[in-house]
Amino acid sequence: MIKKNLINKINYLIEEKKYPEIKNLLPPHPEDIARIISALPTASCKLIVFRLVHYSRAVDVFEYLSTEEEEEMLKSLNSQEIKGILNEMSPDDRTELFEEVPAELVKKFMSLLSPEERKVAVQILNYPDDSIGRLITPDFVQLYEGMTAQQAIDHIRSVGLGKETIYHCYVLDNEKKLIGIVSLKKIVLADQQTKVSEIMFREVISVTAFADQEEATNIFKRYDLIVLPVVDNNNKLLGIVTFDDLVDVLEDETTEDFEKIAAVLPVEKPYLEANVFSLVWKRSFWLIVLVIFESISAFVLQRHHATIRQFIALTFFIPVLVAMGGNTGTQSATIIIRSLATGDIGVKDFFKVIFRESFVGVLIGLILAVVGAIIVAVLQKDLLLSLAVSISMGVTILLATTLGGSLPILFRKLKLDPALMSGPLIATIVDVVGILIYFEIAKLILGLN
Repeated sequence: MIKKNLINKINYLIEEKKYPEIKNLLPPHPEDIARIISALPTASCKLIVFRLVHYSRAVDVFEYLSTEEEEEMLKSLNSQEIKGILNEMSPDDRTELFEEVPAELVKKFMSLLSPEERKVAVQILNYPDDSIGRLITPDFVQLYEGMTAQQAIDHIRSVGLGKETIYHCYVLDNEKKLIGIVSLKKIVLADQQTKVSEIMFREVISVTAFADQEEATNIFKRYDLIVLPVVDNNNKLLGIVTFDDLVDVLEDETTEDFEKIAAVLPVEKPYLEANVFSLVWKRSFWLIVLVIFESISAFVLQRHHATIRQFIALTFFIPVLVAMGGNTGTQSATIIIRSLATGDIGVKDFFKVIFRESFVGVLIGLILAVVGAIIVAVLQKDLLLSLAVSISMGVTILLATTLGGSLPILFRKLKLDPALMSGPLIATIVDVVGILIYFEIAKLILGLN
């Protein structure tokens, strides 16, 4: 965390125009400098400190800023400064910036890129928004199978400084097709005259540029990768994606899933930066839908008003029944949604999940039915009512676990996001059906009309 007194001191030095002293206060790591810049109160202060950063670290500091801060900074810099930054930025970070700024700014920034960098930027921006192609960087080390280990080392030394990573090198044939991968460790430890083809690994894990980012993230996790090569339909190597880029995707996907599970429309900005009215809309949309759906419960209660008049004590335990059903359904839905996201289960496991959740529902239902029966017996001293509540609770919990386990998988089967089958939505469905089950069972056991 950036200390408040450091920010205050930098502000004071800016006011006093003691710029050399500010340079001495800046920490060595670009990320820490970016945090200091972000914490400064005004855009002018941020620009002053950024211009004090040594040119060798300026681009790294810039890439650690948020896209909003990058956009604001670029508006304040002159064309030559912008040109230097944009041409030195890594292609994936530059693409993220271009995705956020207005179209007229993108056009202006494109004109400042060198022909080579402009070609890369246009190629990446032409991929779909959520595809892995949007994250690729062409800055990788390429080798050829006819090279010796010594030639490979010499080549890495000559080009390595400008590459995203040198720890994994990609072996291409004469048509630029990916045929193997070799680690720097193997190259360094091999005999100088050993051919790259002898030490490379031919079974390369790769994805096409149009693959979904979430799919690529799962591949990273499954194979414990730190770099993933991206190829076209002819297996020509287009670029690579590093793990740090996928961490951001994973964080965004997880945040979005949590929001959907909580019945909130995805919020694009951090909580404190989001517009209050936007938050109100994104949180109220699903709540309005749920209120409308939940109103069916009122219809069910109205339909059974005669039963309620005959046995008013039935209403005492509706909140307990509804709460237990909703909580249990939310538990099941959350577990299944997360398992789908991590790849632990798939659509093919539908019947296994149904059987497992139904069995779990029976056991939990029996436990809570006994607890509920004891509570009703103690409070009302009515065995028939106790039996009605306990059976209703057991059936409702069985229904809740089954729905919570099955509906997310059905959504995945329909090519919809399983997270849309949120906890509040499952709870609302179980509320309505649970109340209906409760009154029908109570009428049967208590002999009511």
